Amino acid sequence: MSFSVSLTPGWLGWAAWGVFLAFLLSALWLTPWKILRREPGLQHLFLGSVVLVAFLWQLRAGITYSVSIHVILATTLTLMFYWPMALLATSLALLGVTLSGKATWDMMGINGLIVCVLPVMVSHWVWRWVDTRMPPNFFIFVFFAGAFGSMLATLSSGLAVIAVSWWYTSAHEFTRLSGEYFTFLPLTLPPEAVVNGMILTGLAAYLPDWVRAFDPKKYLDGQ
Repeated sequence: MSFSVSLTPGWLGWAAWGVFLAFLLSALWLTPWKILRREPGLQHLFLGSVVLVAFLWQLRAGITYSVSIHVILATTLTLMFYWPMALLATSLALLGVTLSGKATWDMMGINGLIVCVLPVMVSHWVWRWVDTRMPPNFFIFVFFAGAFGSMLATLSSGLAVIAVSWWYTSAHEFTRLSGEYFTFLPLTLPPEAVVNGMILTGLAAYLPDWVRAFDPKKYLDGQ
């Protein structure tokens, strides 16, 4: 979910751009470029994932004139590539959406924090918690790191949309927006969990090398 039209963000838009670029620079610094250059298969997987996510982000439901709902898939990308490459992938997908006219340039910093930084970092923290605090079980990885993590990531994105909407709209407009959009927020969580859970289940079972956060020796052989 993201903003599809300009809210004339002013200084908040510039501040969001600064924070978004800081995360992007960190991701560029931490991305394993040597491994990426050495492995053509990883390059194809990464670029293919970017194209797929960019296409799915084009398929959005305009609940209001300013807010659109779409599948995020940040959790799947985070578990496949770790957070630096996942942040680059979602940022490239957002760039594609903006170039196509489905979002505006002055909102890209805010949208970048909402659909790229927040979901990716929440997914990363949930996975780290599962990896260090919970038993090494295949179904725990899929349900908690995958499905539950994607629900929290989507919820964080939705709450950020609510916060930005409250900041920019009047009390009357915010009340109307609450009735039209915010009631749909809980309905977006189960589909996101199902989509991410199904993708990660298939990848972990049949193509575990595609999910860098999934260690077959730990989650399968150790059971």
